[in-house]
Amino acid sequence: MAKQYGMVVDTTRCMGCQTCVVTCKISNEVPGEIYWGHLLNRDNEEASPYQPVGTFPKVTMNFRPTLCNHCAEPACVETCPTGAMHKREDNGAVVVDQEVCIGCGTCVKACPYEVPQLDSENSVSSKCTMCFDRLDNDHKPWCVQSCPAEARIVGDLNDPDSEVSKYIAEKGAKPYLEENGTTPSVYYV
Repeated sequence: MAKQYGMVVDTTRCMGCQTCVVTCKISNEVPGEIYWGHLLNRDNEEASPYQPVGTFPKVTMNFRPTLCNHCAEPACVETCPTGAMHKREDNGAVVVDQEVCIGCGTCVKACPYEVPQLDSENSVSSKCTMCFDRLDNDHKPWCVQSCPAEARIVGDLNDPDSEVSKYIAEKGAKPYLEENGTTPSVYYV
């Protein structure tokens, strides 16, 4: 069985520092104003991630870091007219071949998670790769490696003995908006 790289993000451990967001941008040399990762308010995406919820004295901050979900059934791949957006057969990562991309924005419109972004400087789509090249060489993605709270675990979802699969099962982690029917490979606790 082929690998399916996936991740679990334990939002109970995330402290909202955005180290994952900044490290991803710098380490992957993401151009311009594009960020492949974002930090949202777990309870209200319209609110600032730093907006506390609850009533004093029981006030909390609830963060949800986001990235591409590397879906098993990616809407962005289904709608790409050139095949530039594709799912790697060897590891399940959803990536864009920027040599083939025409910058039409079809993937941007199709993704229910609003992940792909148009790189106006280079006229191509841009998005998280789950650092598949690092994973293929036994290195963690930059966002996982840099997280001071160790809130992210990555690995092969098709291996029931992998750390990520065990953590998902143990904690009852669920994908975000799984009702979209894309079968996301990123889970949240």
